[in-house]
Amino acid sequence: MSKKKLVKALLLLSLAVGLASMPAMMSGATLSTGSSKEAKMTRAEKKKLARKEHALSVLREYLPRYADVLEAETVRFEDAFYGGSSLLPIKTNYDARSPFTNPFMRLQLMQIISDWLGTRYRFGGRSKSGIDCSAFTSRVMTEALGRDFVGTSRAQAEQFSPILSVDSLQFGDIIFFTGTSRRSNRIGHVGIYLGSGVFAHSSTSRGVTINHLSDGYYSRRYRFGGRFTNSPASDIERAGVYAHP
Repeated sequence: MSKKKLVKALLLLSLAVGLASMPAMMSGATLSTGSSKEAKMTRAEKKKLARKEHALSVLREYLPRYADVLEAETVRFEDAFYGGSSLLPIKTNYDARSPFTNPFMRLQLMQIISDWLGTRYRFGGRSKSGIDCSAFTSRVMTEALGRDFVGTSRAQAEQFSPILSVDSLQFGDIIFFTGTSRRSNRIGHVGIYLGSGVFAHSSTSRGVTINHLSDGYYSRRYRFGGRFTNSPASDIERAGVYAHP
């Protein structure tokens, strides 16, 4: 074989090897891109889990039985039916007109809240990719009660007669705060009261989380609460406490 033909043969062989290796190289590039996306998803999930864990740590501190229920893999029907009050305890003087007198309703509300814990905050957001405070209370309470509860935090506040005293709050009440200015009476934030000073909400810093009213930021900005009831209040002395029907 002449030198010219040998060089040509080597060139053709190199070209063939190069073409054969291209799919593998392209596949490697795809895998690399996929791994990168997977890594980003993992970081996002880790952040969400960290936010949820922080929320549960507050619940464990102030309402440990509630935390146990949320962290249990399952809650048996018999446990909820026969021991609802011990599973999710409420005060003995709990307002019987509230739909959350029913332990199943309390369990359902807690499970819905738990499903949102760790979701990041997004102004105007209404989904698991991001949600703001009023959208959180709207979606949770609409699902829990089976009736629409919509609007901004200010619009939601206008649907209730105010409960001014923190001591008068009970599980399932909606609570309202001023916005960034604590001297303003303009409502700018809303959450769901769970008892013992604990409430669930979507905060700008931690997303859907759980806090205590003793936290300085919230204690200074709390304005009043509102309560859903199955029937309108008729007692003149207590009429200003309950939600408008």
